[in-house]
Amino acid sequence: MQAPDLPPPVPVTLDPKTTALLVLDISDTTAKQQPTLESVPAVKRLIDKARAAGAKVVFALGRAAEQKIYPELEPRPDDPVVRSSADKFFNTDLDRHVQGMTHAIVVGTAANGAVLYTAFAANARGLTVVVAEDGISSRDPFATYLARYQVLGQPGFPNQQNVPLQPKAVTLSRSDLISFGSSGGSAPSSGGFAPQPPA
Repeated sequence: MQAPDLPPPVPVTLDPKTTALLVLDISDTTAKQQPTLESVPAVKRLIDKARAAGAKVVFALGRAAEQKIYPELEPRPDDPVVRSSADKFFNTDLDRHVQGMTHAIVVGTAANGAVLYTAFAANARGLTVVVAEDGISSRDPFATYLARYQVLGQPGFPNQQNVPLQPKAVTLSRSDLISFGSSGGSAPSSGGFAPQPPA
């Protein structure tokens, strides 16, 4: 079977006041492995951009208490850190940390795990998501490629043409194509994100 074609990453401009950067599962163990290690500079670039613009940065790890954020991406004291399995909204207070946000940038590992499930969960909560393709990884490069295809074709939130900032869907971009500006992003349809009770 031939791999499906992917549209190229597109430039986006986001409002830092209504955008959260979600950094998923880049720990002191996962970041020592290729290709996750290769994604660290792109993730660091986005963290620096987000902080410079005043956007919220949220880190996520797995449930294991011994997991620590990779030192090069060290959170600041006021950066939230949540712990969960693949869906970082599940049984965490991530809902609270993205209260009032309309957009989320998702990076991390695994592309076919935490990135895929958290992006889908964010869309289900009404957030428009940007996935930086150079900031995601998995052990299998094909799994990373397939995850990029899957996030654009999520049931209920399709964006196969990769239209920039398609509302409540995923846009594929790249760390050097993501910028922040006061007029960036799209307006919320109902006053921003409001947490929903668990199903």
